[in-house]
Parts: sequence; structure tokens; C-alpha cells
Amino acid sequence: MDYTNRTYAFVYTTDIDEVDFSQVMETSAETIRKSIDESQFLLKWETTSWPSFIEPSGSVSLIWSGNHQQCLNQLTSSFWTPTGSII
Repeated sequence: MDYTNRTYAFVYTTDIDEVDFSQVMETSAETIRKSIDESQFLLKWETTSWPSFIEPSGSVSLIWSGNHQQCLNQLTSSFWTPTGSII
């Protein structure tokens, strides 16, 4: 499968209530992948459909964003849970 049209991002869990899950590929706060300390979570969306809740137009700031391969590299650190799908 081709994931080049997706953007992946890490967000602080304190912003979870600001996420409009209809604009991203996760369906709810219960389906997100969290960091080990649960301070961050992963979101993904179609690159051409940037979510309106993300700054500068929205209220959610991104910690990091990148493409599929960059995200896979980030998730290999001990900061992230060893399980979970990012597809």
C-alpha cells in the first residue's frame, strides 16, 4: 500500500479534547497510539486534507510531523509503545 499521501504527527495528550476525529484517520481517543508515559499520541491524515483544528488556524500544536517512513523511525525509540498500528 502507498502511504506517501499521509501526514503523521505527534500531539500532546492534553490536547485530545480539541481533536476532531472526523478529520483524521483515528476514530476516537480510544483508538490512538500513545507514548509510554502517555504524554503524547499519534495522529495521521491525508496530506491534502490538513485538519482545521491544527495551528495556525486551530488550537492544537504539533510536537512533530512527517511522512510514513519518518514516523516509523520515530516510533522505534523507547519513548513509544512497542505495539499499535500506524497504517
